[in-house]
Amino acid sequence: MKKVALVVDNSASLTPEEMKKYEINKLVPISFIVNGEEYYENETMSYDEFYTYLKDKRTDVSTSQPSIEIVKEAWREILKEYKEIVYIILSSGLSESCNTAINASHDEEFEGRVFVPNNQRVAYMNKIDMVTARYLIDIGKSGQEIKDYLESIKTDCGVYIAVDTLRYLKKGGRVTPAAAAIGTLLNIKPILQIHGGKLDAYAKVMSMKQARLKMIQATRKEVEEKFPDELREGKVYIGMAHSNPDIDAQELEDFEAEVREAFPDMPFFAFDPLPLFIVCHTGPGALAVGYCVDRLGVVKNYVHN
Repeated sequence: MKKVALVVDNSASLTPEEMKKYEINKLVPISFIVNGEEYYENETMSYDEFYTYLKDKRTDVSTSQPSIEIVKEAWREILKEYKEIVYIILSSGLSESCNTAINASHDEEFEGRVFVPNNQRVAYMNKIDMVTARYLIDIGKSGQEIKDYLESIKTDCGVYIAVDTLRYLKKGGRVTPAAAAIGTLLNIKPILQIHGGKLDAYAKVMSMKQARLKMIQATRKEVEEKFPDELREGKVYIGMAHSNPDIDAQELEDFEAEVREAFPDMPFFAFDPLPLFIVCHTGPGALAVGYCVDRLGVVKNYVHN
């Protein structure tokens, strides 16, 4: 029987090529709701279809955590071939699905065999953890050791995300209807941050161009103050994400060029589309930049700039 399987959700926007490269044994998708119907990213609804729906302002979108019974059934099938599972999923600060899975891992049939790190990450930060977990599996670490390590480094990252519209934050209750109305009137672009797995307000600016600059400045300051040694050692990776299906491609190119120019001493990890269940909360037009520390120095084996 094989030792440790790596199972993940789609919080990191993995491509089929990355699934193969990182040797992911199973992906358990997170569903989202469009006009009352449940869908799965790139299984029952494509990116293009989703964003076409969003063009109609009457479209209602929301999220739903994966059925724990579906998750358990996936675990049961994998445990027929593997002794243990490491299950890397969306931050507990953004969804209850992590805590639900942690509780389920302590059921009698899974206790000591399924390990769910509460690593408090999402998007490309979670992808780096998946790469790290694959390395640890390959060198013979146990599920418990991998879980403990990923939880020990959970604060070695940060992300800033600029939102182009307040509509979806208002729907999710993160801004009041009155604040959203005033913000929309003034064309305010809020910048949010994710540290410790939670989504919090960071700043407000008057344009996405200002937002891009402020996110870059905040990221640079944070890395230099918190991780100067790791920065000198080339172990701090920069990543980016977006929800821009219809935006002028030049803006995305300009943003990437600005980030690469601002961080010439940091290796570049990814520029990914945000998972659709995240877009249900940010809306279209969002841009994000952040960093993640690779203390083991293994991410370079999976990166091609």
